[in-house]
Amino acid sequence: MRRILVVEDDLAIRNNIMALLRLEGYDADAAGDGVEALEYLRAGSYALLISDVMMPRMDGHQLLQQLRSQPATVQLPVILLTALAEKHDHRHGMNLGADDYLTKPFQREELLKAVEARLGRLAQQQAETQRLQSEAHRLRYLDQLTGLGSRMALLEALSGQGVLGEQHHEQVLVLVLGVDHFSRINDSLGYQAGDAALRECGQRLEQVLGDAGRAYRLIGPNFAVLARVPGREQAQALAQQLHQAWLQPMTVLGEEMFIPVSIGYCLYPADADDAQQLLGRAEVALHQAQNLGGSQVLANTARMNAEAGERLRLNNDLFRALERHEFEVYYQPQVCLHDGSVVGFEALLRWNHPRLGRVSPLRFIPLAEENGQIIAIGCWVLAEACQRLADWQRMAPGLRVAVNLSARQFASPGLLYSIEAALDFSGLPPEQLEVEITEGTAMVDAERTVDTLRRLKDLGIKLALDDFGTGYSSLSYLKRFPLDVLKIDQSFVRNILGSG
Repeated sequence: MRRILVVEDDLAIRNNIMALLRLEGYDADAAGDGVEALEYLRAGSYALLISDVMMPRMDGHQLLQQLRSQPATVQLPVILLTALAEKHDHRHGMNLGADDYLTKPFQREELLKAVEARLGRLAQQQAETQRLQSEAHRLRYLDQLTGLGSRMALLEALSGQGVLGEQHHEQVLVLVLGVDHFSRINDSLGYQAGDAALRECGQRLEQVLGDAGRAYRLIGPNFAVLARVPGREQAQALAQQLHQAWLQPMTVLGEEMFIPVSIGYCLYPADADDAQQLLGRAEVALHQAQNLGGSQVLANTARMNAEAGERLRLNNDLFRALERHEFEVYYQPQVCLHDGSVVGFEALLRWNHPRLGRVSPLRFIPLAEENGQIIAIGCWVLAEACQRLADWQRMAPGLRVAVNLSARQFASPGLLYSIEAALDFSGLPPEQLEVEITEGTAMVDAERTVDTLRRLKDLGIKLALDDFGTGYSSLSYLKRFPLDVLKIDQSFVRNILGSG
């Protein structure tokens, strides 16, 4: 744009400047003072303003102050003209935001040079602004690692005037693909290998899709596909096609690698009302598929959505359950088979939910493991069980109490401190406390397990291993674990009397 506004109260000077600018090919308008200039600026836009300083009603300095206070004109280049040659006058104008200053009388070349310099700089600024806007758009809508569209690009494609607004007889399919156990790649091979694996996944996704849909990368190891399908049968077929493609090995940094994936998908308008719900429910299906062990394909269902909502509410409620005294410990007797006498108890945690009633530990223990509340809950159970057994010692001395430790609690740095605190506060002798872990917990890090168990043993505590035979431990590890009690999993003994 080469449109210039000239503000000058001297008619002869104003006409000379206008004639000069028009001869050079500029589109110029003229105003007699600052007030009239503001009217021009409200009616249209200009690339440059040339203004006299000394004018009636509103002078050049006052006009400049007005321009710099308005968002629409704060960046408008301004050249001030004045007959005052004092430096402080120039400095005052520049401090107000003038871009250049010419002293009257000035030569034709001086004015044209100042105009060209200001417009040239403006063009550079506009080009840089466009470049930055383009770069911001690229960063917002394009995944930098894979070159696929981003989550924002997917949502924009779905929303507004996107595919959900188009009238078709087909279903809109959003399919979310997640790499199972992706952290193992980063942990074992490093982040460079992880990034290379994700790039390979993106390329394979585009290759398998072809023209059947468009691929996006969401976040981390999760990708998405946007497609149109006639119905559920075709959606399932596309999901299975993608799943089968990932059963083939990939080459990552020169090495062959199998990268299993799980897939969840959802259809619009059959199973969702809007873009956010469509993507969210596909992600719920993915999480359910991965919770089932991975390498699964699942469609979103109404039951799945209800379970996800209930799971979220339970997760939130767990953070307040302790302070609201909703937990309760039950004590299951341990009986001696020789004489039928009670030799101890196993502490069993129960949750009395104010809305749902009794919640099964199978539902809330995994949630507490995920959100970290299991550590605080486990400490409370330890303290409660030790105190209860200490109280019972007066009536039935010599009993012991067994407390289960979760995997996260067993790996917690504060485990020994919490056990010592529970024993000290209750006064229960250490040999009457038995802590129990599962075989799966023990084998997460066998060397660390040996060290932790030995430190617990040094406190005088009894140690038990539950569910033996269901994991990967062996008799050689049993020799290294300083155990007092070994609980064989029931799957090994259920039919022991009837087996041949």
